[in-house]
Amino acid sequence: MSIRSELIRELEQNRTKPVSGQKLAQRLHVSRNAVCKMIHTLNEEGFEIASFPRKGYQLAETSNKLSAEAISVYLKKKLPVYTFEQVDSTNQLLKKMAIDGSEHLTLIAAEEQRAGRGRFGRPFYSPSRTGIYMSLLLRMPQQLSDASMITIYAAVAVQRALKQLYQTDTQIKWVNDIFYQGKKLCGILCEAISDFESGRLEAIIVGIGLNTSTMTFPEELKDIAVSLSTHPVNRNKLIACIVNELLALQKEEHSSVLAQYRDASMVLHQQITWMQNGKQLSGYVKDINNAGNLIVESEDTTHILSSGEVSIKAVAA
Repeated sequence: MSIRSELIRELEQNRTKPVSGQKLAQRLHVSRNAVCKMIHTLNEEGFEIASFPRKGYQLAETSNKLSAEAISVYLKKKLPVYTFEQVDSTNQLLKKMAIDGSEHLTLIAAEEQRAGRGRFGRPFYSPSRTGIYMSLLLRMPQQLSDASMITIYAAVAVQRALKQLYQTDTQIKWVNDIFYQGKKLCGILCEAISDFESGRLEAIIVGIGLNTSTMTFPEELKDIAVSLSTHPVNRNKLIACIVNELLALQKEEHSSVLAQYRDASMVLHQQITWMQNGKQLSGYVKDINNAGNLIVESEDTTHILSSGEVSIKAVAA
């Protein structure tokens, strides 16, 4: 590990208190002058590191730059982690990395996406440094039970991470959106990589976009999107916590994960409308079955709605 990486880890691990230049020099096996120069370099890169006379160095509370080193501090499992200043799409980049041989559980995150997208190719607003734009590569999706359920596992993981770190009560809008205070906070896009000849599933990319501190949204989003906070949050810690929760869900019973998903659902036991074959239908959501599909009663008909075929919105009260 480079001196730069070790210094970032030391500062991240000691966010609550200053670390003296002498201690840093001893731990990194370099001179105090070398520490001072590297601190200066990190500040130029966008880290906010305060210097306190006779006390040392400390990451400012507002310091919010993504780094693989900082994310790794909070991960419970050692993973390959990469961060980027700007990408077109984290899912698209990780797909390319997967094809080139990136290993299981490779995690990437970006400060900004130029062409972030959600389901059905819809754009996902991804301004710089105000959100989490991350993707995780799963080369063994069977570890998360049925591969078709990974979106549900990811949604529960995001909700649990938000509750753990910020005591935030959120709801899940079937199948892949996290809502906070009645507006969309987070979107999840899971995409498969298959072998062209055999059709065998080779990997799944779990993409997550979450508004952490976006202050302004475009006109078309301002009434339907929301941020977690008006102040910077520790995005490195939140990214790691989401991954930790997703991996922890592997060890839970499938029925337990579905129960958590049902408990958080904002459409269960609600009247909804949806589009099917060009027609708008409406009905009452009776249940979410073990495959993650909605069971909807409409007049004398029971509909089983899968995630890939409909768009749903709750009927206004």
